Amino acid sequence: MKHSIRRTIALLLLAATCLVSCESRKYKQSNPDVLNSRQIKILEENSLPTEMSQLNGRQKGGIKEIESAFVYLEEKYPGVEFEYISHTQAGLMNTEDTKFVPVGYDKEDDRNIVTVNYDRDGNYSDDYMLVAVREETEKVIQKYLESYFGKNSFKVFVHPAGTTLKYGDKINVESIIGNVQSSAALFLPYDSCSEEKMNKFVEEYKKKIDVYKCEFRATIINKDKYDKLTCKNYTDLYNPNDIIYDILIY
Repeated sequence: MKHSIRRTIALLLLAATCLVSCESRKYKQSNPDVLNSRQIKILEENSLPTEMSQLNGRQKGGIKEIESAFVYLEEKYPGVEFEYISHTQAGLMNTEDTKFVPVGYDKEDDRNIVTVNYDRDGNYSDDYMLVAVREETEKVIQKYLESYFGKNSFKVFVHPAGTTLKYGDKINVESIIGNVQSSAALFLPYDSCSEEKMNKFVEEYKKKIDVYKCEFRATIINKDKYDKLTCKNYTDLYNPNDIIYDILIY
């Protein structure tokens, strides 16, 4: 079973039943024709004119939608600061999206990216809560894995796919278990995990999957490749020669 890590994670996320608290609502920006300081900064960073009159129609629409997305997040998640990443205007599906990262989070880790989606009717939704619960969810999963494989014997990268938790709810071990659905990539070096040990883990975890609600791709990998794995590069693993054994657990 030697599929690419990126493809497998994507399939697990698509297969998961979405529980994310993305609530659509209608929103209209006030004073849409007046550029503010952060709009000007974004235009400058993209080498675009900083006067509304000098922008073409598509550029005007884009910078207005970016600001609308900013205000939408600020109103929905008071106290959380966001940094702009990118904007994609409407295509064939007639929806636009703007990507952000909460200030203080590593924007190079794509699991920290918040996407605001909106359509032509002004309906907005976002996935901020998946970012908010991710670190604590990873701690919960890691603790369970340590009870089986031991500390410092594996690497795991968790992707929340849905949550019943809302903004303002307490996020801790007690609230995570049963309220966050996720998928994860689990890696173990071949010198510390055999195929037999992995299969035993699979059988044990199947008894717990309804509790932890996390689907795995578990992989035994060459030690030299394992040592280089990070949250930023593990999805680029695609060479079958690096994989000793892997299995999907869902």
